[in-house]
Amino acid sequence: MDERATRTDGGREEATAGDLGFELLLRYLGSHFGLDFKQYKPNYLKRRIGVRMRATGCGDYLQYRQYVRQHPEEYGRLINDLTINVTEFFRDPDVYEVLRSRVIPEIIDYKKKIGSYNLRAWSAGCATGEEPYSLSILFLEATAGRNTQTPWMLRITATDLDDKALKAAREGFYESVKLLPGIDLRRYFDQEGNGYRVKEEVKRPVRFLLLDLMHKPPLRHLDLILCRNVLIYFERKKQAKILDIFSRCLREGGFLVLGKSETIVGPEGSSFKPYRRKERIYVRT
Repeated sequence: MDERATRTDGGREEATAGDLGFELLLRYLGSHFGLDFKQYKPNYLKRRIGVRMRATGCGDYLQYRQYVRQHPEEYGRLINDLTINVTEFFRDPDVYEVLRSRVIPEIIDYKKKIGSYNLRAWSAGCATGEEPYSLSILFLEATAGRNTQTPWMLRITATDLDDKALKAAREGFYESVKLLPGIDLRRYFDQEGNGYRVKEEVKRPVRFLLLDLMHKPPLRHLDLILCRNVLIYFERKKQAKILDIFSRCLREGGFLVLGKSETIVGPEGSSFKPYRRKERIYVRT
């Protein structure tokens, strides 16, 4: 049925046509760009898409779908309107709770079993540093109570394309900090004026680099990669290339964590299997 079909029952026919156009638009965006819309409420999606439709002069969802086809750069603008560009410590606490209780202990147990005390992680799209510092804190918490003759060596590579964001990340100063329950703020942060500065113990393992995700970094045998809310900005082919890079960088049994609106589907995900579907955590096979 065409969205412009003749309306035989007033507003009800108009609503039905509009709903069909809306579904076709979401299906197109999902198949071509890989964005998972399940976490968004339909009314929220309609409001945010409506903003872009008005900005582009499109009168309905089908017209906007055609506009996105002809102007692929519009997808990036839509994503910016859909996603809340918030970066904070332990964003999505349920994900970090699984990292704390399941993933990191499993990594540490594996490393002890093979006699290696090197822990390696990559925060891809690290922005202003909250993510890699959160990861550093979790690893420090996990290794603090494990007595070994050999000290643990932690290295977290944090990359982004925004050099200004990386500069702020290296500074490690934040106006507010929200931690997971049970983590002592005073252990990992010094209060300065109206904010908090990350302590050297947390900063030392983290190396910040300017990097385009489309270029494979010199990283091998990683235990964990966090790339959250980044893949949604790329079309399918580029997503597949990035996932291939992640696969080559991770060791077998290493973990990949994506954003909650992202998922691995199709042949490009053949190197990964779900570990926790809800939290978008995968294992390199």
